[in-house]
This record gives sequence, C-alpha cells and structure tokens, in this order.
Amino acid sequence: MVKRVRAILNSPTYQDHLDKNSIEEKERPFCRHHFDHLLNVARITYILILEEGNPFISREMSYAAGLLHDIGRWNEYREAIDHAQYSAELAEPILEDAGFSKAETGLIKKAIAEHRLKDEPSIHRSPLSLALSRADSYSRLCYRCEANRDCNKIDQQPTRDSLQY
Repeated sequence: MVKRVRAILNSPTYQDHLDKNSIEEKERPFCRHHFDHLLNVARITYILILEEGNPFISREMSYAAGLLHDIGRWNEYREAIDHAQYSAELAEPILEDAGFSKAETGLIKKAIAEHRLKDEPSIHRSPLSLALSRADSYSRLCYRCEANRDCNKIDQQPTRDSLQY
C-alpha cells in the first residue's frame, strides 16, 4: 500500500474514530461503519474513478476518501449531527499528517462531506465526490443482509437484489 494511505491506517486518531464507531454500533442490526465497510468503499471508489476515466484522481486520494468517509459516524449517534460533514472535519488533520497537499485535502474533504448526497443536480460535484457516493451504496450486500426486511432504505439500495461491484 502506498505511503500516505499507510499513514492514515496507522494514525492513532483514525484508529480512535474506528473504535468509537464500533462502540456506538455494537447493537446496531443494520449496516455498520467498521473498517471492512471503509475499505470496500475505498476499493470501489478507485474502480469507479478508473472506469469513468478520471486519471487525475490518484489511487491514494480514492482510498483516503473511502477510508475516512464515515469516521465521524459515532458522533451522529451521540449528537444527532450529519456524520458526512463531521467526518470531513475530522479527516483534515489526518490527511495533513499523512502528507496530502492542501488541494488534495480540499478535494477529499469535499467528497467526504458530499458522500450522502445522491444525484443532486443543483450541486457541482467532483468526480471523486460522485464516485465515493456511489461506492458507499455499492459496498453494501443488502441482498444477503439478515436485517433487510426491517431496513427502511432497502428500496433505495442498488444492491437490494444482487452484487454490483
């Protein structure tokens, strides 16, 4: 794995946010926001970037966005805030410590902050933002989930009937 992504993975701050997500979601029957989900989103984000022909967005940027997009989810449970915006704020010092430039950090933060937006035509979104949002949906295995009968989002999920990526 490339140097800056390794720095994110080894960050004590990053690990702390993952631990907080695990604690807050311990009893959650629906999708959880643990490391496996973040890694799946990172991988699918990069696949989408490649498929869509956006070579100016690096693998490191794609992985950084995916690995960091839900790190503030724990605080949504505690404070009832939007975790996307909060995750973007939490990501900034981690990205800076990992060696991402200000321009890269800004693009990654914007993608994280917008990852919950679905096809919103009134907002100009970067290819990274669009890929991250789609990857977040594609990463779920809804068709195999034991809680899908009780899920209020199942009808909106592209994976409700089969695997997508």
